[in-house]
Amino acid sequence: MKSLIDEGRELIDAAEKGDVAGASVLIAAGADVEATDTGGWTPLMVAAQAGHTEVIRLLLAAGADVNARDDFEVTPLMVASSGGFNDIVEMFLEAGAGVNDSDENGTTPLMWASTEGHVEAVRVLIERGAEVNARGASGYTALMDASGKGHAEVAGLLTAAKADVNAKDKNGLTALMLAAMMGHEEAVRILIAAGADVNARADGGYTALMDASGKGREDIARLLREAGAIG
Repeated sequence: MKSLIDEGRELIDAAEKGDVAGASVLIAAGADVEATDTGGWTPLMVAAQAGHTEVIRLLLAAGADVNARDDFEVTPLMVASSGGFNDIVEMFLEAGAGVNDSDENGTTPLMWASTEGHVEAVRVLIERGAEVNARGASGYTALMDASGKGHAEVAGLLTAAKADVNAKDKNGLTALMLAAMMGHEEAVRILIAAGADVNARADGGYTALMDASGKGREDIARLLREAGAIG
């Protein structure tokens, strides 16, 4: 006869595979919906990572904790946000997921979605009250995450939601500096239009124009000069 521990492990496997029928049988047999793998991931988390909406619906109906945390304080909503599964993001929020919870690095669901460039997930999170100026352990904001990765549309959504365009991380870097450093011209354009300080200086006196000019990114350097950058 299977133990509840074995059934819990099988439920994690079924959730990962999107096996609704198998998960249903296991839950009916008493499998623990809060069973965890070696990293502390629950069936809800593994289903969220794979985008298995129907398994998630089943698990939530069976009482799965939408705010469970793994060994690194990651929640199911963070997992879904990172994967860009906006329908699952909405489902978790409806079930009471903490929209502004953060993991051990201070990373929120909005930061996860912004880093990966998931426009619709970002939109849903903002609409449901995500704090656009929350900061991670390094001082990064969602806007910095999006800008450094070149996710211009996400950056536009964040600035429209009143993200602080001139916020600085622990090294004094702004979203504009990060976009310029990585050569993301459209993100630079959006940030300038949103009022980014083109002459802001990071620790040591570094500016966005210095980096763009030093790397031969003339299109970005031109945008910065046209916006008033001087150093």
